[in-house]
Amino acid sequence: MIFAITPERGRALALGLILVSLSAPASAAMLIYEALQRAAERDPTYLAAFAAQRANRERGEQDRGSLRPTVGAFGAAQLTSGDSEFAFGEAQETYPSWTASLEARQPLLRMDWGARGDRANASDDLADALFRQQQIDFVARVSSRYLEALNAQDQLRLIEAENLAVRESLENTRKRYEAELVPGLDLREAEARDDLSRAQRIAAEAAVEDAIDALAELTGPFERPLPSLKPTAEPPPLPASSVEGWLALAGDNSTALRIAERQAEIAAADLRSRKAETQPMADLVGSVVHNDSTEYSIGQLQTEARIGLEVTVPIYGGGVTSSRYREAQARAEEAKYQFQQVREETRRQVARQFRDIQVASANTEAFRRSLVSARAAQAAVEAGYDAGTRTITDVLDAKSRTAQVQRDLNRARYDLLINTLRLQSTAGTLTIDQFLIVDAMFDLPHQ
Repeated sequence: MIFAITPERGRALALGLILVSLSAPASAAMLIYEALQRAAERDPTYLAAFAAQRANRERGEQDRGSLRPTVGAFGAAQLTSGDSEFAFGEAQETYPSWTASLEARQPLLRMDWGARGDRANASDDLADALFRQQQIDFVARVSSRYLEALNAQDQLRLIEAENLAVRESLENTRKRYEAELVPGLDLREAEARDDLSRAQRIAAEAAVEDAIDALAELTGPFERPLPSLKPTAEPPPLPASSVEGWLALAGDNSTALRIAERQAEIAAADLRSRKAETQPMADLVGSVVHNDSTEYSIGQLQTEARIGLEVTVPIYGGGVTSSRYREAQARAEEAKYQFQQVREETRRQVARQFRDIQVASANTEAFRRSLVSARAAQAAVEAGYDAGTRTITDVLDAKSRTAQVQRDLNRARYDLLINTLRLQSTAGTLTIDQFLIVDAMFDLPHQ
């Protein structure tokens, strides 16, 4: 399970109270567990799913209730005015009368009793699976927006650092130009790079605001800045290291598979119930009826109790019953094929997301090595520029390459973390403990 829901403690705080109980250290910077808590208290989609679960579980209870006794009461009162003629005279009377009855009915024979019980159990399981899928979608939505906001924030920091380095190069080039040590072309190139760097910073600032707005839509306003990913942070350990292992985990835990399987079970139970509509039914019926018309000259006071067996044998219903059965057959077949489709889609999705993790992991290692090389190359170019063998264009190009590799490395590290969470969500292995590990991967901003 991802996390437990306790209805008696309130739908809005169902996830929030679980997360608060983790006893994580308080911080002004919002970590993922706090983002989930905030979103759980205000996200309409999540709150609607909580209500839908309660409603969906009532379907199973309704199936069970159809096999239990029913008790009904009836009462009627009336005022009768009569004008009668007889062989020996006539009479005009106005009198009140009333009737009361109580009936109890217990189904004794339904050929689909087993189907109703199976459908009730499958309905309960389906309600829980649908809600769990909503929980997974909720966690994935919040965590993805949170990590995208962190990445945008880190990208802005890197661009700001690059902007500062380009500005320092521009000032250095301007001094050299004034000292007639470099040509005007170098100065114009440095100015152009500075303009480009400022434009990149504006775009990065806009990207941060967009990402923050998307996260705040779920969590509400929060203090900035957010934490940043530690340079040496590694994603949580995976419970499987191969596609086959993940497929096995998904087969046991995937909520998409569970939902499709339960829907197929319900459709099969519906088919059995429709077939039972053409077969005999029996009820044990008991009733008590009390009639009082004593105000009438020939009225009576009568109390009658009955108990008996009622048997109903459907013979012909205009073709409606057989049509419903054929519809149920088609629905059951449809559900069976949909389950097969979901199973194949889940296999494909798990395999693709596992490959995404492998690609992101390989990119992370490659960019780490590239960053070392880019920094060494930048240092060599700067030394050559000081010696007069390289131009300012070479220096700016080297700095730009280093900054770009650093940004690519950050993007790959966030991709690796996001893809890891997505794969665990698809396979149904995501737990709240994963977010404790993820929170430990972040550096809190200095206050």
